[in-house]
Amino acid sequence: MWSFVFIAMEKGKINDYLKELNIKLQNSEVVTRSFADISNFPLATGQCIYIVDFKKREVTFQHGITEFLGYRPEEFTFNHVVNSYHPNDYEMVIRLMKAILQYASENNMSGDVGYFVTCRIPCKDGSYVKVLRQSNVYDLDEGGKIISNVSLITDISFIDTTERVQWKFDAPGLDQKKFKEYVTKEYADFFSERELDVLKLLKNGITSQCISEKLFISKHTVDGHRRKMLYKSHCTNTIDLINFSKTNGLL
Repeated sequence: MWSFVFIAMEKGKINDYLKELNIKLQNSEVVTRSFADISNFPLATGQCIYIVDFKKREVTFQHGITEFLGYRPEEFTFNHVVNSYHPNDYEMVIRLMKAILQYASENNMSGDVGYFVTCRIPCKDGSYVKVLRQSNVYDLDEGGKIISNVSLITDISFIDTTERVQWKFDAPGLDQKKFKEYVTKEYADFFSERELDVLKLLKNGITSQCISEKLFISKHTVDGHRRKMLYKSHCTNTIDLINFSKTNGLL
């Protein structure tokens, strides 16, 4: 029940943000590109491609969706694209999506910007498939702010059976430090303050027993915090947890 309530709240947050972005973009002059650039893109089995327009709040182009995921064109809508992920992946994907869109809408970009994320998305039959989503800026406004992006989805379930959401953001001249601030902001409440206290000590190689003594809590409580952080991040061990935390600005 609680996970359902939390996901519903997060959906509200991302939809509210996308509405705000839509309003900001209404007066933007768009540097429009023709769909001819991608309409003949050769898709392999287990691939599809689409364009999401944030000014129109529409999927303005799609190819291979029915063949790969089973949805009819009218079912593969803007709201479906931005909200449909496996429940265990949803929170992390949405946090990353918001950080990237905020950065791309507030800073000058180029058509070479690339965003890569691995996650699970639903098929029409109710099953989930692990995919690599490669997204690039498609249309920009006259000031270099993102209007739409094009995403290529590839089935990677045969090589990745984990529950990990992994990502990478590349752009020519990207100010990594500045972008990291956007990610850190979105992950600010991902772990509790006490979990962060434990995490910072774990980073220094301190054992649960020593952490309990430093924080004046029981070892049992420390181990409980560690289990919760591993569960939230879908990490399998402390090294993975520390790497995850560094990547997402928690350390």
